[in-house]
Amino acid sequence: MIKGHFSGLDVAFACAMTTQTVKTIVLKHDCDPAAAHLLGRAVTGALLSAAILPEGQRINVCWKYNGVLRTIVVDAGQDGTVRGFISPPQLNLETDDLNALYGDLGDVQIVTSQAGKILNSGTAPVPLHDVVNDLAYTHCISNQIETGLNALIFFNADPENPVRLCQGWMIQALPGCDLERFDRIRRRMGSPVFRDLLSCRHEADNGFETMAYSLVAEESGFTGLHRDTGRTPQFACACNREKMEAVVRTLPIPERMELVRKKENVVIGCQFCNERYELTIDDCIAAWNR
Repeated sequence: MIKGHFSGLDVAFACAMTTQTVKTIVLKHDCDPAAAHLLGRAVTGALLSAAILPEGQRINVCWKYNGVLRTIVVDAGQDGTVRGFISPPQLNLETDDLNALYGDLGDVQIVTSQAGKILNSGTAPVPLHDVVNDLAYTHCISNQIETGLNALIFFNADPENPVRLCQGWMIQALPGCDLERFDRIRRRMGSPVFRDLLSCRHEADNGFETMAYSLVAEESGFTGLHRDTGRTPQFACACNREKMEAVVRTLPIPERMELVRKKENVVIGCQFCNERYELTIDDCIAAWNR
């Protein structure tokens, strides 16, 4: 992960190579190719959005649609940790009709938090039929921060190693930014030239600089790149047995009584990592007594 700003232009940027992290998440959820494509780009977009947050903060992004695709949720931290899931993970698409995939109109909710406390949240209806563009649109409308996002993912014909490459870029307007100039830079992010650069794995550091200069080299006032190396993206789930016991404590009294009557163990699965936790009736009673 690299983040910083274009000196002289009042534009912040973040870029990330997320290949290994996305591969881990795709395999955990046994995604088909279409779901893997959507989830991988959503994870990359959320990681980029989290990269420029203050230390210790996290962002939770929830995409909701009305087509074959129903929900994507990604939780990403400024520290590079991320988890996410897609529903359903098997989309079984038989057409490339975006209306069938996304439905008529969806919405995206962005929640920023720190140490479990919500700092701000916002929701916006999204009409663009693309998870990354819809996230950028929500930043613009709900958070009122002009944003450009681009994330690409490519695959191997290997179910054990499905993701060949996944990386993305984000730009955001800082206070005082010339919005006409920002829009020019944002349009370059969607150009075939930039997409070609983004579709290549750059082992050397000059790959980042090549992409950066392709966006802003022509802009008057640009004086150089101010950059910092961010955290390495990595999958991390915050679930544990204690949190599952907390879920059991939310059950109403009639449901608790039914569980005791049946004397069946309770199995709770984490949506983010597919870890399964099994609680005996004695475990449940102990949790309720606490």
